[in-house]
Amino acid sequence: MAEEKKAAPKRSHKAGYARDKLKGGYIIRVQGPHAASFAGRQVPVTSKDGAETMEQLTDLIWSGMDDGKVSGYVGHCALYHFEARPRGEEDEILF
Repeated sequence: MAEEKKAAPKRSHKAGYARDKLKGGYIIRVQGPHAASFAGRQVPVTSKDGAETMEQLTDLIWSGMDDGKVSGYVGHCALYHFEARPRGEEDEILF
């Protein structure tokens, strides 16, 4: 008897790092139908190289509709500050 694998539900939101043009550094950009509802939650954030890390979103900076001119995404999006982690907390790099 073949075991049925349950497919993971497809995510309806996507989060990635973005440059903070006002203060410098990075913020997190969330795209999806309820993008402005994640303050205070941990979300998976994908970097440009495809690596995924869990980040704690602290406060909502902005939310609204993206017209797709820069990002290519048309729909709801939101910008968040996130809890910074100390650099030494990262996994040790193997040589």
